[in-house]
This record gives sequence, C-alpha cells and structure tokens, in this order.
Amino acid sequence: MAEVDRHKRDGHVSRRALLQVLPTGVVASLTGADRVAARTAEVNPAIVEHFAALRSVLVESDNRVGGAAVLPTARQQLGHIAAYRRTARGVLHDALLSTEARWAEFAGWLSDDLGDRDAGAWWLAQALTMAQEAGDVEFSAYVFARMAQRATDAADQDRVLGLARAAERAGGSRKQVQAFAAVQRAHGHTVDGDIAAFRAAVDDAQHLAATTGEDDHGLGSFCTTAYVSAQEGEGWLRLGRPRTAIGCFDRALKEWPEPYQRERGRYLARAAAAHAAANEPEQAADAALAALNLARLTRSTRIHRQINAVSHQLTAFSAEPAVQRFQTALATSPPMA
Repeated sequence: MAEVDRHKRDGHVSRRALLQVLPTGVVASLTGADRVAARTAEVNPAIVEHFAALRSVLVESDNRVGGAAVLPTARQQLGHIAAYRRTARGVLHDALLSTEARWAEFAGWLSDDLGDRDAGAWWLAQALTMAQEAGDVEFSAYVFARMAQRATDAADQDRVLGLARAAERAGGSRKQVQAFAAVQRAHGHTVDGDIAAFRAAVDDAQHLAATTGEDDHGLGSFCTTAYVSAQEGEGWLRLGRPRTAIGCFDRALKEWPEPYQRERGRYLARAAAAHAAANEPEQAADAALAALNLARLTRSTRIHRQINAVSHQLTAFSAEPAVQRFQTALATSPPMA
C-alpha cells in the first residue's frame, strides 16, 4: 500500500507549503521546467523535501479517488527527479536516488491497481535497484516485502516466502516495515499449507503493528493492526476457512482508517468472497455492492476484478433478492479504463 510520507503527516499539503520548500529558481518544477533548471543551476537540497511533500499529496489523492488521474503526474515527476539526480553529487545524489526509488515504487503501485502488472513489476524492480544503490536499507526491505505481496497474486507463489525472508534479512529497523514483512511471511506459509507457521507469523505481525504509534505516518504506516487482521482474513480464505476469514475481515473493516477508501473497497470485496464461500449469499451480495461503489469511485481495476469473481461465486444464488440487486448494479457499472 502506498503511504503518506512523514514530511507532511496529515497528508494535506497546500500549494503554498510546496512552494515554501522550493529553492529560489526551482518553482518551475511545478510547471514542467525541472530539466532545464537542473542543467543550469546547482541543485538545492530543499528539492528533496519538495518531492516528498508532493508525493504525500498524490498518495492522499490515490487513497481517496484512485490512481487513474495520479499515475501520469507520478511518471512526469519521476522524470524531473531523475534530471536533478543526474546533476547532483555526493550525499544529495543519493538522497535524490532514494527519493526516485520511492516514486518508482508508487508508480508501480498505481500501475498494479489500474491492471497493468507488467508496468507494476518494472517500476518495482527499478525501485529496488535504486534503493540498494543509494544504500537505503529501510526502503530496500520494504520493496522486498512489496515484491512478496505481488507474488501472492501471481504464478510465482513459491517465491512469496523467500521474498518475505529477504525483506526481513535486509535489516530494516522500522516496526511497521518489519510487520509488513511478517505479513508476507504469513502468506508464504499459506502457499505451503503450514497453518501453525501462518499463525505464528500473523502473531509476529500483530505484535509489531501494535507497538507503533498511531500518529506515525512514515514508511509502512499503513501496516496497522486492522491491516494485519485483513491480511489474516486473506490467509484463512486461501487456506479454505472462509468463516474464520469473515471474522478477520469484519474486525479489520470496523477499525479501517477513513482516508484509505480504495483499500476499504478491496477488503469489502474479499469479505464478500468469504461470505460466498461460506454459503451466505445475502451478506456476500451486500458486501460486494459496497465494494462496487468504492471501485467506481476509485476506478480500481483490481477491486473490479475481485467483484467479478464474487459475481461468479454467486451464480448459484441468483434467485436471492440481494444477489439480484448486486448483479444488476454490476451489469450497469461502466467498464474500468
């Protein structure tokens, strides 16, 4: 999950605030002239703060309305960051490289949510290379965990556990990043059907998530106890225990942070899948309909695909009024771009 950077903790950064962190002569970066500025003037270290603040604004927008309108801007800003990085030297060069890695991971996240997994994989690989080149241990650990997260939905599920362990070996010190890696380790154990190891990894993740401050908005801050509960639900669903999964999803959704609307839609769709697997069509249809509304709002291809899967699960219950309402809404929903 992309997240708000620690530089702008509440996620609401005004244009005036962005301008205040820019060095003289670099205001043009908001109008597309970064490449020229980078070639003609010494790079001011304040530009790193500027890109962190700008990314925070875009992450907040993505959380609420989805990535369709955000990804073009992210790609554009990646070009600007690269132009400054090519001019900078020393510590500032590495800081810009680390910044570029964070933006590349963000572009990968957006690409995945919009259904372009090839682009998502490419951006994530770029992020890992840049983070390691910059010596950014914390972000390297985070990107390994993100790679494990993606592998759970791909043909390479056998790599989930290895990538999760790579994230843990990377040596990140942030509890949230460690919790995120433990979640991926839990998913790796579900691939092997190892329930005892799955439970132990979930317990590790919950403990780590619970020891972090609620006002921490740094790397991995999305990995709250509610997030871990939702991920536990995913694991139980994969292990063929939908009723246990339902309890986890219910617990997570009750505590879900308001800004993360797109992710709320994702876990409503997964809760719907669990209800359908447990032969509870009315609850499944209601959850799927709520997820559909958020998929429309955020233009999330990923959520829409999960909802389509639930629709297939509910085929046997087409006479149920709640299922009919859901199927009608899905049939009239505009296609995702």
